Amino acid sequence: MPEYPIPHPIRIPKGVTLCPSEPAYAEAGQKGSWTLKFVLSKDVSPDQRLWLYLYGGRNLKPAWSGVQIEDPLQDGYVLLARASGQLLGAVGQNDSGGIISFAVPEEGLSKGETITARLLKVTAPALSQPDRFFLLLTASPGEELKIRGLWGEVLERIVGACVLPILGGPIRSIRAIAPSTCTPGESISILVRPEDANYNTANTTLGKLAVEVNGEKKVPEQASVGNTVCVQVKSISVGEGVNRLEVSDSLSKFSSVTNPIVCRNCEYRLLWGALHGHTEMSDGVGSLERYFRYMRDECALDFGACSDHDSAEETPDDLWHSIQEIVAHWNEPGRFTTFLGYEWAKWRKLGHGDRNIYYLHDFRPIYRSDEGHYPTPPELFEALKNETALIIPHHPAHPGNHNDWTYHEPQKERLVEIYSIWGCSERSIENGNRLPGRPQFNAESPPVNPLGYVQRALALGWRVGFTADYDDHLNHVGDRTVRTHGHTGGLTAVWAKENTRELIWEALWNRRCYGTTGERIVVDFCLNGFPMGSELSVLEHPDLATRRQITATVYGTAPINSIEIVRNNMEVYAISAGTLDCRVE
Repeated sequence: MPEYPIPHPIRIPKGVTLCPSEPAYAEAGQKGSWTLKFVLSKDVSPDQRLWLYLYGGRNLKPAWSGVQIEDPLQDGYVLLARASGQLLGAVGQNDSGGIISFAVPEEGLSKGETITARLLKVTAPALSQPDRFFLLLTASPGEELKIRGLWGEVLERIVGACVLPILGGPIRSIRAIAPSTCTPGESISILVRPEDANYNTANTTLGKLAVEVNGEKKVPEQASVGNTVCVQVKSISVGEGVNRLEVSDSLSKFSSVTNPIVCRNCEYRLLWGALHGHTEMSDGVGSLERYFRYMRDECALDFGACSDHDSAEETPDDLWHSIQEIVAHWNEPGRFTTFLGYEWAKWRKLGHGDRNIYYLHDFRPIYRSDEGHYPTPPELFEALKNETALIIPHHPAHPGNHNDWTYHEPQKERLVEIYSIWGCSERSIENGNRLPGRPQFNAESPPVNPLGYVQRALALGWRVGFTADYDDHLNHVGDRTVRTHGHTGGLTAVWAKENTRELIWEALWNRRCYGTTGERIVVDFCLNGFPMGSELSVLEHPDLATRRQITATVYGTAPINSIEIVRNNMEVYAISAGTLDCRVE
């Protein structure tokens, strides 16, 4: 059950009462009927329309299925009524179905009056959303049924709000997440999350958990994790080498094998994080606090950043100040590291691409892409000249705003986000891309712009490491949920000495990192003993002129199909493994 009161969403004016629904929550993907209650914050005159805003635009997503106003005997019917039982007549519905316009009675509606909406046999979205809300807004009779986002004058038209939390469904599996590295004699903790059929955190309590270590099943100490149904199994000791532990739940009878745990003495630890997501601070859903809490407590990530958009329309100065404060608050060295960041994004389709900006330090400025600010890459680079910042281009082959690699700031553009829920931007399908971009809107939409393939940047001389991420807008960073485009989100792994902001930054800066499609695969790659990301000179290391030895060790979460070595955009070596672990020399 959700706990009340649910925090007031930042996009709903404080003067608008946030009312509960009946029943009090839905489960992800559930088909059912709900009553939404609204208490009007203003009078509504008879010459206006009342819009029921269920989904759509940039702040209310994803959609509910089957919503309609044509046939009360069919599933999905929606009606709106006063407390007296008087029905308000539906006069229109937009193409997506998420906005329905109702006529206002000739006597009008009064502030404080209760209006109820009935959603009959509709289907909830497949992804959980514990602070999902619906709105009533006023509109003019001839106004187009469209809301781009909850900002500007739209906020003044909101007259009612109702929250209907969408929780995970019944348990269908468990997932055990362990640290990827530890040292001999060090005890570790394992996060266990129950998951539903769509990989949401299930709305289920776990029982006693047993862990099999070296063939022996143990029932270790376990503790709940914050205000979640996840459980942390504590004080586990593993032997030197590579370990994969099986965790089983006495209640559900499900079991899970952890990601590989490499126990050895090593200068670096392998830490996992995600840097690219959006919240209610711009065009996403859910609070920034929940965004960080979910990453840390339900997905066992070590570090994270949010990259809400830079537009003053979406993220004005007061929200940027709130972002700065929240990021600083959630940074906890040794436990969870946060970075301040934003997305420089203006879809002018000039080849400039979208670039995410990240800072080492707290409370730094936002250099906006709005006209009159810093609307071109050279202007952005100049503004960031004296900042300790990283610039990471993302979805560079996306047709909406591709990156043609014309502009480059080599000192700060040291990384490229090569994979996200949009797919992989490395190369074309014809050249072997197994995870290509998909059409954004329909089958006729172009899936990619080939000018943005990362291999073009490499051919042009860009010296970049790779990250993988989400570009999440649904507050699900860190989990395995599959998105509209058929892909899961990605994760970035860094080889860092400790989990602190300074040392993770040092690893990212030196490109000692890599990306995955979400699996916690351990990759250790060296050239003549120098770690991934190193820039090497024959003048400084003369032996490189005659001897260059690659050592790559990979520990998988499933049998490894192949390992491929690519040089100058050409595959120069490949090995078929078929095993969980593989080493190439």
